[in-house]
Amino acid sequence: MHNRFYRIVLCLLFVFLMPAMSFANSLTITDVDTPEEGAPASEAQFSIYFELKSGGGMPITGVNAENCSVLIDGSKPEVVSANIREFKEGDRGVGVLFIFPIAKNYGEDTFGIRSALNTLVQLFNRDIDMLNAIPYDNVGAPVGWSKASDNTLSRQINEMQTSEVVEPNLFQTFQPAISVLNNLQNVSKKYVVLISDAEGAVVGDRNRAGQLIGSFTDQLKKSNITPIIVGYSPDGAEAMTNVDLLKRIASNCGGQYFQAENPSTFQHVIQSDVYDYIFKNYIYDVTLNMTGDNYRAPGKYNLQLIVKSSSGEDKNSTKITLRDLRKSRLWLWLLIGGLLLGGVGVAAFIIYRRNQVDDEEIIDEGPKEVCCATCGKVIPQQLFGFNGEFCLMPGGLPDCPYYQMPDKGKLQITRGPLADTTFFIKKDMTTIGSYPENDIYLSDKSVSRKHAAIKTDEGKRYEIRDFGSSNGLWINNEKTDRKFLRDGDLIRFGTVETVFKLK
Repeated sequence: MHNRFYRIVLCLLFVFLMPAMSFANSLTITDVDTPEEGAPASEAQFSIYFELKSGGGMPITGVNAENCSVLIDGSKPEVVSANIREFKEGDRGVGVLFIFPIAKNYGEDTFGIRSALNTLVQLFNRDIDMLNAIPYDNVGAPVGWSKASDNTLSRQINEMQTSEVVEPNLFQTFQPAISVLNNLQNVSKKYVVLISDAEGAVVGDRNRAGQLIGSFTDQLKKSNITPIIVGYSPDGAEAMTNVDLLKRIASNCGGQYFQAENPSTFQHVIQSDVYDYIFKNYIYDVTLNMTGDNYRAPGKYNLQLIVKSSSGEDKNSTKITLRDLRKSRLWLWLLIGGLLLGGVGVAAFIIYRRNQVDDEEIIDEGPKEVCCATCGKVIPQQLFGFNGEFCLMPGGLPDCPYYQMPDKGKLQITRGPLADTTFFIKKDMTTIGSYPENDIYLSDKSVSRKHAAIKTDEGKRYEIRDFGSSNGLWINNEKTDRKFLRDGDLIRFGTVETVFKLK
């Protein structure tokens, strides 16, 4: 009794849960762009290509960035920015091979396969998408790959004619289809769009047909090719008694089956449903902050994408390889910048203080009384610093033995703090300036510290030279750098005016 009860409960659960399981959403990550090597860990940019399809196999629309989140090895990094794009806005191309009958029993005026297919082909307009076709009757051969943007396949379809062969043989296209799709390079995903009513060669040998289809689906799965099957007859469902074989191709390979029972439905399936199935997928562009606890050293990691929709939450994972991301070194650059600015500030302060010390240099005014080294008398204050060599006797006449010497040149100050003071030029090189160590000390701000010098050759000639002073050297109101002096020349150092005389 109890066993029967449990069996009934299990059966009821199976009945109610199976539809829910059959119609569950399907989330698949198809590709991931990871950050380039050396990218800052604080701005790690990922582009995640994914498909979100309903239980019926069609893309779910209305997905936005707020519905998506990412985990890396189970941790959830901070999202800096996020955006959702459609697959067609990315840089991943697709390869699509169209297989359709051109036998006599499938005339264009009745079936309209080529005209509807041509409209779909023109919707593919990117350089990165590749298109090919196998029109078949009792044989089938590819027309060749071409870029979707150059409309080559569209022109080829327009030029095709209905064959004189009565019945088509779908199975003759299987091996050429696998071959050309395997040879196609540089696309992210490969599709085969097969249009058939599953009649013709199938009739009378369903077992053989089943074997060929089983082999075909095995090769599709092995080569990661997604089939899109369109069961179509303008004569309605009753004319398609073998479409279960076509459905098997789609279900065994994770593809999609569409059925059209009249030309108008067929046009909608081809031009809308097939196109949407290929391109109504998504790219989740997300910038993650991978610093701190979320920093990842180079290596392989598990990336999980979570997408919420009206029907629930879907998850899918894939392995990604992270290259060497730079840890945030903003603090280091701020420290280095602070040290550099501090060093510049200290250097500027030292230079400023040195200049200030030079400007505020204390002038040594010497002792209060200095006696002449020749006659022993006190030298007037304005002559301090000259070792008593230019003493003045009462009345201003020199009467000490020092002055009983051959005639020498002299400078008499006529304007300035030392006006009416006379300096005798006794040395081969006599320096003049506002620094006390000069032979002729002129205490005036307009005079440079080492302003000029007078050179003599045994008292015969006197030559004056400027030492690169700020206010220059002026002789008889003309600025000069170097000149031989004559008796009575007017010499100006800054604002201090003098006259050169010979005894």
